[in-house]
Amino acid sequence: MTLKVGNIEAKKGEKNQGFLNIINSEIKVPCTVINGNEEGKTVSITGGTHGGEYPGIEAAIRLAKELTPEMIQGKLIILHPCNLPAFHAKLQYIGPYDGKNLNREYPGMATGTITQKIAYTVSTELLDKSDFYMDLHGGDIHEALEPFVIYSEAGNNEVNKTSKEAASIMGIKYVCGSDSTNGSLGSAALKGVPGFLAEIGQCGLWTEEEVEKYISGVKNVLRYLCVLKGGVVDYGEVKYIHKMKRIVAGKTGLWYSKVVPNQEVKKGEKVGEIKDYFGKTLEEYFALDDGVILYVASSLAINEGDPIYRIG
Repeated sequence: MTLKVGNIEAKKGEKNQGFLNIINSEIKVPCTVINGNEEGKTVSITGGTHGGEYPGIEAAIRLAKELTPEMIQGKLIILHPCNLPAFHAKLQYIGPYDGKNLNREYPGMATGTITQKIAYTVSTELLDKSDFYMDLHGGDIHEALEPFVIYSEAGNNEVNKTSKEAASIMGIKYVCGSDSTNGSLGSAALKGVPGFLAEIGQCGLWTEEEVEKYISGVKNVLRYLCVLKGGVVDYGEVKYIHKMKRIVAGKTGLWYSKVVPNQEVKKGEKVGEIKDYFGKTLEEYFALDDGVILYVASSLAINEGDPIYRIG
């Protein structure tokens, strides 16, 4: 009946908060463990996989503070933020110890770098114990973004079905499936754990409206999973995206975007260009298909290999 997450545990009817030890390191991350008064599913929530994605971090902190065992049918594990080193380093995507992107290192390594050890700890202490997983992201320091949700299609039929249904009730218009096994979402699906990765917020900022949108969406999913009592709210129209295409920079220089998030584009339409430091155009970029811009780089500086836009 006791829920044990690394060095933190909670008996039935208990809520405990502390710092979860990252395996084989001195790193500790804020963790809340809630063991409800009634039996039910175990749900894990991570905010702050990337250090500059603030709405998901603040939403996770508030959920961890607000929810109690009396409100829960089942168990909750929340990390807020799960990548504390990157959060305080104020870095985009990567961690300060090793320059690695946490969401590209799953299932991690117990004897690897700090980022790989964080991924391993999340995999073994959260995903291995969960019936559902929510990874809360947002537009990083250099990203202008339209909210969207990615659900996993990398699992079996039942896992994929549950993931899609849950993603569709977050109150976010754009919903897209992904069969990628690279990252927290795909790693969870391969373990038989349904879930999704949500994106709310942009440019390394956060607002009350964005945080409240996250909180209301997560609570709606918890009601869908019968972890919170109450009926599921219908937040209106959902647009399913059949595929997403992510384009990276082919040159290092200065990025000039011609599009903004939520803008619909036609195949072949110019979306931006990279110039050198004297204003000479180095490379132009065009929409690969008809679709909607989900995010676009908002920074003037751009490096070869950096993501510059994603079209749904």
